[in-house]
Amino acid sequence: MLIVYDGVCSGKRAKYLCERIEFRLGPGNELNLSIWNLAALRVASFAQAAATNAAHAALLIVAINGDEVLSPPVKSSISRCARATRAIGGALVAQLHGILRMNQELSPAYQCLKQIAHEAGVDFFSEVIDPSADEIDCSIETIHENARMNISLRDAILNQF
Repeated sequence: MLIVYDGVCSGKRAKYLCERIEFRLGPGNELNLSIWNLAALRVASFAQAAATNAAHAALLIVAINGDEVLSPPVKSSISRCARATRAIGGALVAQLHGILRMNQELSPAYQCLKQIAHEAGVDFFSEVIDPSADEIDCSIETIHENARMNISLRDAILNQF
């Protein structure tokens, strides 16, 4: 799976979607993730690397603000990624935030991503992420705390060897 995201919260939401898919597939079906920030796709060498990753991805998840108007370099990069997933029967998933569900089809990001999927010949799915009380905590404090826990866990594992 290849994730393209615009911010920490949307990246976490997309990763959570991948974890749900992996859980449904059951034990022994681990997914490989490649995660790219939207800003990186504006750099030609990174865009090429993302497209290379996409050749092995059955699912391209683009997690962005629904009001986002994709720049030509980013649009081109996502198009290359979508075409690369076609070889293995891939699909493009638009995971949109910052818009109302009822306005989804009017959003610039939705329209652009749907067109990219159509031109690439891949299936297109979308969902609007509604802000809610049980939203993933993306505060800087939580991110730092998670990083400290991961470092502690890593150190504990390394100390066993």
